[in-house]
Amino acid sequence: MDETDNAQIIGIPDDLCRKAGIAATWIGSNKIGVHAYKHVSVRKHCEDLCKDLAPFEAKVHSLRPEVILFSAPLRKLVNESNGVFLSIQKMKPSASSDTRPELLKHSKQYRSILRACIENIQDVLEKSTPDYRSTLEQYLTIFYNVECVWHLTEILYIDAIPGEVVLPQLLEWVRFHFPKRELMAAKVLTKKNIASELGNINYWEAIIGCALHGKLEVVRALLSLHSKADHPAFLAAENALRTMPIYNVYGGYSINEFMIRWKHWQLDLLSRLESKTFISEPNLEDIMKLVAGDDTALWDFSEYTDAWYELLAAKLFYSVPCCKQSELSRHANNIAAKWQASKHQDNVILSLMDSELHHVIKEIQYMNDNGWFAAHLTDLLYHCGKLKVIHKHQINVTDQLHEALLLDYGTTLMSHHSLWQVGASYLEHCSEQGLARLETLLQTLSSGSEAKINKIIDIARENNLHNVVNSICKIQGMKCIRQDRLGNALTWALKAQDGAFATYIADQFLKHYAEKGEVMCLDLLENLGNCMLVSDRLTFLGKYCEFHQTYGIGEFKGAASLLVSLLVSNLTPDYFWSTLLWDAVPLLEAEDVILSSEDTFELMRSVEEHGDDPKFQDKIEIFRLAAARNLARALNLEGCQGKH
Repeated sequence: MDETDNAQIIGIPDDLCRKAGIAATWIGSNKIGVHAYKHVSVRKHCEDLCKDLAPFEAKVHSLRPEVILFSAPLRKLVNESNGVFLSIQKMKPSASSDTRPELLKHSKQYRSILRACIENIQDVLEKSTPDYRSTLEQYLTIFYNVECVWHLTEILYIDAIPGEVVLPQLLEWVRFHFPKRELMAAKVLTKKNIASELGNINYWEAIIGCALHGKLEVVRALLSLHSKADHPAFLAAENALRTMPIYNVYGGYSINEFMIRWKHWQLDLLSRLESKTFISEPNLEDIMKLVAGDDTALWDFSEYTDAWYELLAAKLFYSVPCCKQSELSRHANNIAAKWQASKHQDNVILSLMDSELHHVIKEIQYMNDNGWFAAHLTDLLYHCGKLKVIHKHQINVTDQLHEALLLDYGTTLMSHHSLWQVGASYLEHCSEQGLARLETLLQTLSSGSEAKINKIIDIARENNLHNVVNSICKIQGMKCIRQDRLGNALTWALKAQDGAFATYIADQFLKHYAEKGEVMCLDLLENLGNCMLVSDRLTFLGKYCEFHQTYGIGEFKGAASLLVSLLVSNLTPDYFWSTLLWDAVPLLEAEDVILSSEDTFELMRSVEEHGDDPKFQDKIEIFRLAAARNLARALNLEGCQGKH
């Protein structure tokens, strides 16, 4: 199938674009901005063009593909299938154990989710408005086809077929996806009395449909309702259908032994047909010809089928009952060619039977499900070891294809306001490009509630995307600073462990205190704990707040010790020395001697080095006088204590 077959022409309602031409630019991950553009290399041409187009108003038109997975009826499909996907990624392949049974279980879970999705769409369809009904019907068609292809893939590539005889599971597949005539048969059987078979057009149709699906017990039950059920032709048909050998891997016969028994049975039936045993009832005779493997009868009944693979199942059941998977391709191609199968679904199923998985993967990307099917089925086949894709240059590109499909699907989900976390989980399992893609996309999501921002940061941190954490926290922190919410800004800086940003915010706190004499967000600053170690300036701020807290509860000795430690730490910013020195004055003037002579000398040394701040000039004499008095008292006290 050529990719251009799915091309869609979109009109841009813009007269300027029509006159000048257009250009396009990617906006985000899945949106294109289209605008008027004409490349002009000569100035005169540019002036002429402007005259032709003026006056004009330039517009940017946003184009994005429709993502059906974002619609309400399909959201559950996205979320639940993600759980199965993540479960598969946790599996650890081992040389000593076969993972196929576990992967088969996961495949059945995917199909169960698909079936629930289809049933949900059907429920919504019954209650929907006419306008929305056509959309839902499109969804049903898409996911009916997805489920059908997935089921066949499971049979041929994931399940372990005993003896490689494919027919039993192929019949089960056909019966499951084409139940119409078996339901019709059930209705006929509930009546239990057919007054006139000719007057009941569903009677023979039901028998033929069930015969094509190999439901011989149902065929026998329907024939027993016929008014001539006790006539020789019907009794002979009943005997032939009852004694027909059905291959069962657990039946106790080898394939060769079974084929001998089956051939003997078939020859007996052909003999009865040649002797005109069923000629009295034309419908019955045609059915018995089908059962005997007559190709003409098979194609005569094609009107009772909806797809060529229904005929394929009947052909194998009555002609090649022990058909192996390796032989399936030949029979499938013969039936499909005669049927003239050309639908997209036909191509996919034929490719599956031809064991051309690379072509299957290519085709299922056109199923309009936004990549859900291709991503999950490819991943499952990849983990089964069944996905072997060789490039035209004989290069194995299996890993690249697997990752590319997951990348596309994850990127699509990342563009949704509430499914982005699900999308991230797919990118996390792309070893080559996943984290680079995730890093780019997470930064485009950094808007919304604080809860969402925290989730983004958590995902970035789990994947060691420290640049993303720092970038988002800085953006949020700067927003808080512009809103005069320094406490929140500091919280974002600490979340990012960004020392430079924390230093900048700590400076804002200190400058505010130096100018207005009040500490903002005291509760936060008093409980920084080890977080203050993220930067020297924040450490200073934290210790300074601890000094105020200690001083406030009357523990003056502890407050003095903290103050002196700040003075000698070399952490004090230049603009804050005057504030710090002035904070020492009440301790120097206290009734009791709180600062020792050594502490006082340290204060005096600090004022000599940093007391040239113009703001401190009118206070420096007061400081020196207080320091001199405290020094005298301290020396006197220390001298008296020395004598004792």
